[in-house]
Amino acid sequence: MNRRQFIAYSGSALALAGGFSLYNSLEQLQPIEREKPVNYPAGLEPELADLLYYAALAPSGHNTQPWTVRVISSYHWIIGTAASRWLPVVDPENRETMISIGAFLENLVTAAGSKGYEADIQIIAQSTKDPEIAGVTLHKTGYLGESRLSQIESRRTLRSHFLTKALSSEDIELMTGAYQGKALYYPRNTREGKVLAEGTVLANEWQAYRDPAQQELAEWIRWSSQESRRYRNGLTPETMEIEGMSRWYVKNFYTRQSVLEKEFRDATIRKIKEQVAGGSGWLVLTSKDTTIPELIQTGRELQRIWLTMRERNIALHPMTQALEETVTAMELPATLGIHGAVQVLLRVGYVDQYPRPVSLRMPVQEIIL
Repeated sequence: MNRRQFIAYSGSALALAGGFSLYNSLEQLQPIEREKPVNYPAGLEPELADLLYYAALAPSGHNTQPWTVRVISSYHWIIGTAASRWLPVVDPENRETMISIGAFLENLVTAAGSKGYEADIQIIAQSTKDPEIAGVTLHKTGYLGESRLSQIESRRTLRSHFLTKALSSEDIELMTGAYQGKALYYPRNTREGKVLAEGTVLANEWQAYRDPAQQELAEWIRWSSQESRRYRNGLTPETMEIEGMSRWYVKNFYTRQSVLEKEFRDATIRKIKEQVAGGSGWLVLTSKDTTIPELIQTGRELQRIWLTMRERNIALHPMTQALEETVTAMELPATLGIHGAVQVLLRVGYVDQYPRPVSLRMPVQEIIL
């Protein structure tokens, strides 16, 4: 749908809003609030259920929230994944799923420490497709560690309004220094920064016009408030940062089919080009191999960096398409001179204001098997 059609449709829709309830129409402009548990899962103490709430605020591709929890006892859990929340088209080997599980585990360890627990983690999966990935055992220490719960709750993915101001040397050191060469930063105007921007645009062009990938994306977009409340996962107009009357329109009139139309695909590419032109630079996370422990560790490191950057008012925007499309994924390590596997690619930049999180979260009881 082009701009002229949008204006015509939205103008007509506003004029007729009373016909299908003005209240419902305006209600669609209100984001669905993220809810902290009120009704805790049976058989799990509220303090322990809170740990799962914080763990599940981790990032995941298309916000699928792929994690599951099997409670063996109050202090012994098995963390796994649900096949119904995998992304088999863009993540066929569950590489990104394992990284998301790592971020979940890092949140869990961090939250446990703030509540006076130590969390021991043992990787048990033999394959990235195994339903059970890691065992977690909690031990009461009696010592309250540094609380980073507010950072966990306020962390979010930002896509727009990145400043082009260069990162300070202090912030670069905080972002990369503790990771023994596995976290690499490339300023936007360097050769590597330009290569990453160009590769990201190219991979997005391929993916936007690869029908199976676009169909998979369509399945995870919750256009309406009704869908948002029903699923509590996936992408919403709010998380995609669609604002004003455009957000009202898509929430009322867009469907999964809209994602497959040429206008939507073209608009996606235009937006990506705008995004890669902003920000300070690019953060690349690498690993020595693609084993499950390495992928889990990468996810943990990603989350640590994200929480630290949140404290510094620095936004991170995962742009994974260049790692999901075979040609760009194969070329990146050699192009960047990296001896290892590139696992995560993020655009980085300061923001004037770091808005509150708007991504949906499933109730804790729904991730417990």
